[in-house]
Amino acid sequence: MGKFELKSYLEEREIYILNEKVSKTIDKNWESIFTQIENIVLFQSKVNSYKENLLPRIGGSIGREINNYNSQIILLGRYLKEIENKSHLNLIDFYLIKNGEYLLNKGKKALNNLYSSNYRSLIERSMKNYEVCLGRVDENNLIVSRDNKIFIGTIKYLTYNIKEHDIYSYIKKIKRKDTNIDIEEIINFYVTKSNLEEDSKEYLRSLSAYPNEEFKIMERYILGKLNLKEEEIIESLYKARKMDSRCLLI
Repeated sequence: MGKFELKSYLEEREIYILNEKVSKTIDKNWESIFTQIENIVLFQSKVNSYKENLLPRIGGSIGREINNYNSQIILLGRYLKEIENKSHLNLIDFYLIKNGEYLLNKGKKALNNLYSSNYRSLIERSMKNYEVCLGRVDENNLIVSRDNKIFIGTIKYLTYNIKEHDIYSYIKKIKRKDTNIDIEEIINFYVTKSNLEEDSKEYLRSLSAYPNEEFKIMERYILGKLNLKEEEIIESLYKARKMDSRCLLI
């Protein structure tokens, strides 16, 4: 299916691509969050109704983020060992001496919980049904009109993936906001609305327990991709830790 065929396919299902940022006032209260989850569920129900290879040219991203999380854990583990042999420590090293093992163990626990669940069955279902994820499912890229027409800013991040991953993307987005959120309630609401089972819930719970914000900064620091002063990196780490404090505890 080519670009124009895809456009026609989507429009037949009342999904319209705007190719620009969606203009909408965002209010991160509970009602608006649940409304957006319903919008995501509606998008998934429409676009995933096609049981053949809908988008032969788009990439697959099943397991990509989880593989990246595994790489982050390995990278941090190695760096913590290097610190033990360093003669000159900087501010980030001292931060990791205090917090590194806790961060590492929290990440490992989240992924271990994922692998001990029925994660493989979700992959098989996703591949069998050619499930796709929009990638960006926040209110700046996905809105639904009163007559249930769907408007999307861009499909640039559309990939084959486990459909639950769109909700995880949304959870990460709202976790960055300074708001009190109950991730467990968000997951339960989505699973119920989508008529999914316990495996889906555990998949989302495991990913939502991973401290992705702090790991992301540490990864960039270790790989030399942060052009910041030590004090600025420390400040970023504490901000990330605050965001990750909204993670699920498992």
